[in-house]
Amino acid sequence: MSRVAVGFVATSVMAILLVAGWACSGADEPDGEPEQEAGLLAGNAQDPRLAKVRHWLYMIDVDLDQQAVDLVAASEHDLVVLDFIPSERGSAEFPMAEVVSQLQDGPQSKLVLAYINIGEAEDYRTYWQDGWRPGDPGWITGLDPDGWEGNFPVAFWHPEWREIWLAESGYIEAIVAAGFDGVYLDWVEAYSDELVDRMATDAGLDARREMVSWVTDLADRARGLQPGFIVVAQNAAELADDDDYLRAIDAIAQEQVWFNGGANNDPPGDCPLPATDDAVESDGYVQSLPDRCRRQHDDFPEGTLHVSSEEYLAALIYAQQRGELIFTVDYALDPVNVAWTHETSRALGFVSFVSSRALDVYVEPFAY
Repeated sequence: MSRVAVGFVATSVMAILLVAGWACSGADEPDGEPEQEAGLLAGNAQDPRLAKVRHWLYMIDVDLDQQAVDLVAASEHDLVVLDFIPSERGSAEFPMAEVVSQLQDGPQSKLVLAYINIGEAEDYRTYWQDGWRPGDPGWITGLDPDGWEGNFPVAFWHPEWREIWLAESGYIEAIVAAGFDGVYLDWVEAYSDELVDRMATDAGLDARREMVSWVTDLADRARGLQPGFIVVAQNAAELADDDDYLRAIDAIAQEQVWFNGGANNDPPGDCPLPATDDAVESDGYVQSLPDRCRRQHDDFPEGTLHVSSEEYLAALIYAQQRGELIFTVDYALDPVNVAWTHETSRALGFVSFVSSRALDVYVEPFAY
């Protein structure tokens, strides 16, 4: 293990202890949380199907040919997150329902969730129109803050964006018809994007409240078509202080709790987050980063390498205390980092997954 990795592990363990101490000490809850004591939300029992998940696979940027489907179907993964491929331009005829059915009915039945980005427009989707760009239409607010090409944060409360998902023959209806067990919502954190928040404020809206309503509307639409439809929300764990939000979702998945990569898979992983809030922007942290990670840190000042593991863990542990199942998604390839991340996540009662930043490879279940 390198000196950088050793130092990172030591300080990350300290961060975990700090957060655990906060969670157990009766210290003040994070800003914005309700005054009532944190606890299980009445009527929000954990979905027993998700509670059984020990191994899961998140694979969206991949050629899902029959060989790949057979590999996943034969695996010991309990849950699989896949892109809804018919939503990609030129892929309308992809046999999504057949793939979902094979994974559900294989030798080890799997829950299959459809990945959808609810806070960004993606220029490779069927809804994208030629000539669209930030500001045209007006609800496309700008560029992705982490540098992902072709991804654009949106004013997600706008009727035109909502129609894409909620309308008859919209994406939610198509996902349910394909037989998915649920959806995996990306970019729930859109409400905190600077440009999105500014547009909401200019419209007299509270972006945070609008996101809770948006997730609730998506969940209601899906469950109206398929009762028991699973909704997993990625990131924005701080929304667990909102009872309406917790009623809408079944679990929270958090990316880059400990390791991240870069936009467009450069680098593919092994960039450690600052372990504690005090380490964010510190010379010691920045100088410890490998060159490619340091470029990612410097080029994207609003990116995830400017947030600490401690901050993420505080929100996740609070959500867990309120009864939410927690999944973690970290980006690392070094075997030492991979093993450490799995073991650390599981020790906290989370369900871990570690892969490349592009989520473009099959990953075997981690052997504990």
